[in-house]
Amino acid sequence: MAETYTPMIEQYREIKRQHADKILFFRLGDFYEMFFEDAEIAARELEITLTGRDGGAGRRVPMCGVPFHAADTYIARLINKGYKVAICEQVEDPKQAKGIVRREVIKIITPGTVLSDVLLPDKSNNYLVVIHEQNDIITMAGADISTGECYWADFAGPYRLNTLCDHLYRLSPAEIVLTGLLTDKETLDTFLANRLHGCTITNLAIENSETTQELLQHHFPDEELPHSGAAIAVGHLLYYLHQTLKTDLSHVNRLMRYNAAEFMTIDTAALRNLEITRNLRDGGRKDTLLSILDFTQTAMGGRLLKKWLEYPLLSVHEIIRRQDAVDELLTNPGVRQVLQEKLGHIYDLERIVTRAEVGTANGRDLIALKQSLSSLPTIKLHVQSMQSALLGEIGAKMETYEDIVALIDRAIVDNPPHSVRDGGIIKTGYNQELDELREIAQDSQQWLMAFEAREKERTGIKSLKVGYNKVFGYYIEVTNANRAAVPSEYIRKQTLTSAERYITPELKEFETKVLGAQEKIVQLEYYLFTIVRDCVKKHIPRLQETARQLAVIDCLVSLSEAAARYNYRRPAITNNREIIIRDGRHPVVERLLDREVFVPNDTELNHHDCEVMIITGPNMAGKSTYMRQVALLVLMAQVGSFIPAREAAITPVDRIFTRVGASDDLATGQSTFMVEMNEVAHILKHATTNSLVILDEIGRGTSTFDGMSIARAVIEYIKDRIKAKTLFATHYHELTELAEQKKGIKNFTVAVKERGSEVVFLRRIVPGGADKSYGIHVARLAGLPKKVIERAQTILAELEQYAVAHVLAATALPAPQAHVSLFSDPIIEELLKVDIMTTTPLEALNILFKLQKMAKEGSGR
Repeated sequence: MAETYTPMIEQYREIKRQHADKILFFRLGDFYEMFFEDAEIAARELEITLTGRDGGAGRRVPMCGVPFHAADTYIARLINKGYKVAICEQVEDPKQAKGIVRREVIKIITPGTVLSDVLLPDKSNNYLVVIHEQNDIITMAGADISTGECYWADFAGPYRLNTLCDHLYRLSPAEIVLTGLLTDKETLDTFLANRLHGCTITNLAIENSETTQELLQHHFPDEELPHSGAAIAVGHLLYYLHQTLKTDLSHVNRLMRYNAAEFMTIDTAALRNLEITRNLRDGGRKDTLLSILDFTQTAMGGRLLKKWLEYPLLSVHEIIRRQDAVDELLTNPGVRQVLQEKLGHIYDLERIVTRAEVGTANGRDLIALKQSLSSLPTIKLHVQSMQSALLGEIGAKMETYEDIVALIDRAIVDNPPHSVRDGGIIKTGYNQELDELREIAQDSQQWLMAFEAREKERTGIKSLKVGYNKVFGYYIEVTNANRAAVPSEYIRKQTLTSAERYITPELKEFETKVLGAQEKIVQLEYYLFTIVRDCVKKHIPRLQETARQLAVIDCLVSLSEAAARYNYRRPAITNNREIIIRDGRHPVVERLLDREVFVPNDTELNHHDCEVMIITGPNMAGKSTYMRQVALLVLMAQVGSFIPAREAAITPVDRIFTRVGASDDLATGQSTFMVEMNEVAHILKHATTNSLVILDEIGRGTSTFDGMSIARAVIEYIKDRIKAKTLFATHYHELTELAEQKKGIKNFTVAVKERGSEVVFLRRIVPGGADKSYGIHVARLAGLPKKVIERAQTILAELEQYAVAHVLAATALPAPQAHVSLFSDPIIEELLKVDIMTTTPLEALNILFKLQKMAKEGSGR
């Protein structure tokens, strides 16, 4: 015989079958309850008590629950752990229900579809991404439903999956929805596991594609509709959003296309190595370029600034437009201060209007909207007075919404309750019927006091009192000692241990009137609130545009504030394919120095006489900082920011590539050297003559001669074929010979000052090549024991003497020849240059190699 459950549990099981992959929050009174496996998972993940409930058939089923008014906090914890939650509500009045109350899932919350403030970071987007592949083209359709953003992008060619992965890393989506088959899905899975391990993956299968196409055509205007392959991806995105949010999504009203030709490309390696918006330590904002430049006052501005840094511009014209605005705000500190103050009073408009559209905005949201819009007239006045084109255009177009401000001010109390269904949200004087009902409710207390006094006088029962409770309503309570004095018209209502409770026709009539008024007040207030909220909904597209305008203003003010505080200068943006920086400083490192002054450095890269900079010098001397500094200053310039430099002239680059640091990729079983070679291969495949390439210590992960050979071949390939502007740091001093052999390669080194056995790194990049590594000195700085340092110096001296002896032996010839001599001038000069006490084993081998080469040339071999 089939197992049977109570009707309520059967209802739960039926709804759960339709949402098997989600945790079902099942509404029972003032709680959301979970049963069976969901209860066990929720109790474990939320650390709440697992209990049980009679499920019928003589058995108890696992159960746990959370208060409905505090559900957002618990849902947030589940979502952050990668779970999906289905919210099941009562959809009919229990008083009118015949049998069990009807329940339905009213929305589904997934990591990519959250709307609650508790679940959303203020200054970061929360993207949901759909990926679809068709005819060797991968289309990505993405949306942040909390802000209404929606766009798509195509990725084609043999490296389309790599390009997609780089784009995904910049977006950091909370959820990715896969539709259909994807070529090389294993590569995508590996990337997600290593770089976006917190992202939830959802597989979506849609049998009827006509449904998605109808959604697409009805949602966006014809001029925004993409081609067939992209249309499928965007259609699937809309379908998934409708299935989860269960609203019309009218706030998602603009479909944009990402055009790679408009922006500098920053791949995953560069974004990580340069720590632009996420640090390498824990992926947070601390000590990133974003943390240094972010003086934004609004959540919208914070999100936009992050985008600007991850998608720098290529257009000289657009960069200069931003620069002009930053410049004007920098030279008008009074205006900048007023704008910062007013922007500080603006809440997250994008997300407020989204909550208004989906019906979750409460009274506090509308008050936040009113306060935000109240700042607009002052912002508009100051912005439209600016002379720069970008600010002037925004100021001219900005609306101020006095009608919405006035409506909310008339209707909504200044400090409304969180719930919109409990009353207390509408101001007195806004609606006559509501005011009359409130008068009835307010007069009730006076009536009750008068009624109680009159009954005491009439009956002579001085202890008589009138009360109320939710179960029995209003009553007259008389102690047992006074029961004999109770009038005959009193109707017994409830018996207590020491008293009796009664009702009278007059009190019953009052109860009906008052309770009816209170119920009507709550219903009318909610109705009036929805009318106001619907008025706001009519303006959603306009409000979204205003939010975007405010975000741009906020970003420009933020960049001008950074320039003022940090003494940044405006770089010239040119078309002559040069990068010239005078006294440049690392924007992050200089802010972290407490007692040191950051040493500035010059840079000059062009396609004439300095296309490749080979930078030698000891570890810890500042080579990596310098190279990252150049990359960050170029990026900042293309964002429209001023930069930490005395002066600069920069031509936009199409891409920035970085190969720095050493790390194993244990998840894929790749060694440090393999990771390094993969990254170098990626650069050599994708770099162009308009790119900026940063290479740090290529070839260190293998043997000396293998590494040196690879490093040299890479430099030659970049110089001869790609012709990208390149900074190449190396410990292979032999590579400095390339500067003599190839025009466009120049040697630079980090200046070092020696004081006896002490060495001081001066942090200055100067022309020339280094001739020492100072490895033991760096080991001393790192804190190796004194005995180890002393022993290393002894061993080094022995190895150097051994190496020199072998040099002499290797260069000795079996028989004198007229045209060659061991003691010929070049060899003598080279031997005299050798400092035996400081030469490392690697340098000794290099000396041997060089002398042998000279000997061969001298002997004619």
